[in-house]
Order: sequence, then C-alpha cells, then structure tokens
Amino acid sequence: MSAEVFLESYEEIKSAYDLVGYTWDNEKIPRIFVKKIPEEIKKLEGVERRKFFIRLILPIVLLENEKISAEHDEVMSHASKKDWTPEDTALISKVAEKYNIIDEGQDISALPEEEKEKIRYFLDHKIRPVPPAIAVGQAALESGWGTSRFVFEGNNLFGHVSPDPTKGMKPKNWSGNQRHIRIFDSIADSIEAYMLNLNRNRAYNKFRWYRRTHPGNLSKMAEGFDKYAIIKEAYVGRLQSVMFKYGVSRINDAKLDSGESAGVIEKVSQPYIN
Repeated sequence: MSAEVFLESYEEIKSAYDLVGYTWDNEKIPRIFVKKIPEEIKKLEGVERRKFFIRLILPIVLLENEKISAEHDEVMSHASKKDWTPEDTALISKVAEKYNIIDEGQDISALPEEEKEKIRYFLDHKIRPVPPAIAVGQAALESGWGTSRFVFEGNNLFGHVSPDPTKGMKPKNWSGNQRHIRIFDSIADSIEAYMLNLNRNRAYNKFRWYRRTHPGNLSKMAEGFDKYAIIKEAYVGRLQSVMFKYGVSRINDAKLDSGESAGVIEKVSQPYIN
C-alpha cells in the first residue's frame, strides 16, 4: 500500500515516528507530514530539539522537491520540442512567467529558435529541487529550530513578509505600515513559498549557479546566500555552521520511501491517510 500520513498533535507525531522507527538520519524517510509544528518543541532542549525539528521538516522538504522535479519534467517535455503547439505554448508561458523567465503576458507563440532555446535553458536551470540540507538548515536558522512566534502563529518558517502590509503578523519591533509577516495555512505552504523564492528571485542567481556547477557541494552553495539577510557574508557562515556543526549535511541524500511504512500507522489516533 502506498500512503501518506498527515499529523498535527505532538502525541500523534511521536507515536507515528516510534511505530515506523523514524530517526533523523534514516536513508529512506517515511511519508509522515506535519501541518503545524507542535508547541511542545519549545520544551525540548539541545540535541533532542534539533533532531525532532529535522524529522518534522525533512519529509515536507522532500515532498516539495518531488513536486518541483515533476513540474520540471512536465514543462521540459513540452519545451524541448522544436515546434510548439498552442497547448505547449500555453503551458510554457504559464511556467516561465511563474519563474520570472518571461514578462507577464508576453507572447511567445512566434519566437525565433534562439529565444526558445533561452527559455529552455532557464526552465531547466531554475526549476530544480533545493538541496535538503540547505532547506532544513535555513529553516533552522530562520525559525530558531522551530520555536519562533511566527512558526506557531503563522506557520512561517522563513520570515516571509505579507504582500499586503495591512495583513499578517506584526513583529514587536515594527511600527506604522511596515510590512507584516505572512501567515500560511501550513508548514508545507511556507516551504513551497521559500523554494519558489530561491528558484526565481534574482538575488539568488549565485546560489542557482553553484547548485548547477557544484552539485553536492553544500559549502559552496551556501556562498550563494550572501544576499539572503542583511548580515550578508556572516549569514553564509551561519548556514555553513548549522549544516556541518549540527549534522544537517548528513540528510542531503535522503529520499522519501515508497509509502509502505505509512500503512502501519493504524495505532495512531485519527490519522488522515490518502
């Protein structure tokens, strides 16, 4: 049986992890996903908190990467054609706009081959998974290993701001009409927004280039985040430290399992299984 389990309460999460023997450094990660980070994480300390946080976040990161890979493969199957049908053009336009490859509303129905090739290149270049160690490392940095107020009140792991300054959570040290912190429906939505930001924002051109030219080199890829925070190069050092000092780098080759293990979560109260 292939299944995915979505849990919310701390007790259900711990029970599910125990049932399938899920530890933070498993090679195959069970398809057990959390909608929210339980506030009980604040009661954990040190290594225990860090390992629990990694187990919470890693499956969602891997699931979002699966979606990105599927999106890449679908659009490239259309873009790789020499002649684009109207259906091809519609899909390519939609995705290329999403990743800021073409301008909104730009007509690409009659492009010369040279321009088509540029679109193909950037579709392939931008629509790529985010290395799990990078994603989990940044989530840990930005959320204080899952203990930030923004996490509990807005499922916001990375401090994304609201596009509407009148909505969202107001940081305690902000005043007036400064941008507020965005509220997400789930942790997965926060991670999805983060990955889209890395894959299309020009501030992360360097990260995307290092991801392409130095695959597997986490330290090098971290150098691409010198524009992620106002502390610039110091942020790069902090991200590298989180990945290598606390063992986050060890999860970079993790993969979601086929789903069979989720089928044994029958003893957990009220799991939601697809």
